[in-house]
Amino acid sequence: MSHLLPSAASWFPGHMATFTRQLPALLAQAHVVLEVRDVRLPLTSINPTLESALQKWKKGREASGGGVCERIVVYSKRDLISGGEEALRNALSKHFDHRTHFNSNAYPRDIHDLQSTLVSIAKDNAEVAPTLNVLVVGMPNMGKSTLLNSLRWAGMNNATKAMRTSALPGLTQKTSERLKLCHNPPIYAVDSPGVMVPFLGRGNEGRERAFKLALIAGMKDSLYDDEALSAYLHYKLNRLNPSKPAYLSLYPTSIPEAPTDSIEEFLDILSHRLNARLRGDEPDIKRTAKWFLKWWREGGATKAPMTHGWGFDFDFRVRKPQSPEDVDGESPVEFVVDDNGREVLQEGTLEEKMEREVNRFVKEVLDTGENARGFGTSVTRERQIERAEKRKARDEKRQRKRAEPRR
Repeated sequence: MSHLLPSAASWFPGHMATFTRQLPALLAQAHVVLEVRDVRLPLTSINPTLESALQKWKKGREASGGGVCERIVVYSKRDLISGGEEALRNALSKHFDHRTHFNSNAYPRDIHDLQSTLVSIAKDNAEVAPTLNVLVVGMPNMGKSTLLNSLRWAGMNNATKAMRTSALPGLTQKTSERLKLCHNPPIYAVDSPGVMVPFLGRGNEGRERAFKLALIAGMKDSLYDDEALSAYLHYKLNRLNPSKPAYLSLYPTSIPEAPTDSIEEFLDILSHRLNARLRGDEPDIKRTAKWFLKWWREGGATKAPMTHGWGFDFDFRVRKPQSPEDVDGESPVEFVVDDNGREVLQEGTLEEKMEREVNRFVKEVLDTGENARGFGTSVTRERQIERAEKRKARDEKRQRKRAEPRR
């Protein structure tokens, strides 16, 4: 499927570049950084450039003994996955020095737990930081503004929303004014624009990375049409469970629940259920594709009776526990999908599998030092750099000639 995807689109408007330049100064004033990621894409929603800057900030602050320095990664929308939070937390801890918190608006206790963590940090460091400053960062449409509104509600006696939110990326285009999250101890936060990487990579991995982000509405909506995204979603659901993909729950009762590799056939079937038909009884593909995406984005796959995968960054699925014995005893039975699309039982625990994927991501994308390799550089950017280097060489040559004594 990935070879059929178009090249990864580039989306790095001016306000993102501006914030990237401002980030070191903002970090210098911060005691706590909350980085928000989408739990459905726990690795793809890591921005390598941001990761490098935050690692450098934390190491520099700790080395200089310059005060409070806490980093918390908040994985949002945890109600849209099928469990495995502790396995992911442990897998990430092998490589990353940050606290990991899972949050969902559907579970009020999550936000109260995060609020309690911030209050504890503030109280423990009250002598060196009488007012705790929090900076909220992340890629576009990860839920940063929503998280801030929730923290304000939890810490300010049900205070009203202070940040505008949207289902589309790019609403926040500049850092916000300081927002009070708690009276005692005093905690203030600053929201920031979601920042994409300038280049998502070449080849199939770059293409899939872009489609994954577009699928969770993390990219500008005009970059990919709904039909292309629905085809990719259909493909991924088939990979996660070839025998009973989650979309079978959408079939009309009059049609046998049989998986299909054809996106055209699937959308035709779904259009009957939605009564999305055009003249001549043709399916309304655009309307049906848009509905299919909305169904998935709102957690439709997690509500389906079929077994579904944990997320698109981990290309395996987990069978839900079927009895109390499964919960209290051994881990649920786990499967992977091989290259032929067949379900294969894999040895090892869920955490071990996640750790392998995290190891691969760190090796291929992140640098364990202060500088991130990221996703590479686009051809256009390489040409710009090459032209800049040539101009610099010409300028230096002219300056040397001017400096030579005249004969």
